[in-house]
Amino acid sequence: MRNFSSSFRVWHWLNAIALFGLFITVVLRESVMHKANIGSIVQTKMAELGTIITDDQAVIIGKAVRSPMWDWHIYLGIAVAVLLLWRLAMVVKNGFGFDDNPAMQKVYLLYRAVYVLMATMSLSGLALYYKITGEAKENVETLHMVLGWAIFAFIAIHIIGVVLAEKSDQSGLVSRMINGK
Repeated sequence: MRNFSSSFRVWHWLNAIALFGLFITVVLRESVMHKANIGSIVQTKMAELGTIITDDQAVIIGKAVRSPMWDWHIYLGIAVAVLLLWRLAMVVKNGFGFDDNPAMQKVYLLYRAVYVLMATMSLSGLALYYKITGEAKENVETLHMVLGWAIFAFIAIHIIGVVLAEKSDQSGLVSRMINGK
């Protein structure tokens, strides 16, 4: 059974926290904190106070209201990029740390693919942060969104895999990821 180094465990849990935070910011942005929802509330309340604002003005206000929340998406995205560089340094120094279990080779290939997805996601996020425009922006936004949902799908698969491993001959995986034993 594989044991996890303390640096890998810290990396894993910091990465999990950052990815969870990113997921929350995306869900909020696309639901209750959507610019149109916030704008509609502002527009209604302003009308009740006797001030009429246009739909475009309401959207501008909606974006401004959610901006501090979206700043966290940027900070967490930067954290994921830094954590990915840390993971790369660990791989260069120690290798991936995968054992030679043939049954796990497909799983390890999936992990490598996720690292590539995360790197591409980080680069596309940086491109969006630096305000690319036009068709390139639309393409990068689509790529960023698709990669994000792919990573979140991986996380769901990862959690299911951990639960299944705990019910198999690989039990103890969670405790090894927490305390190394």
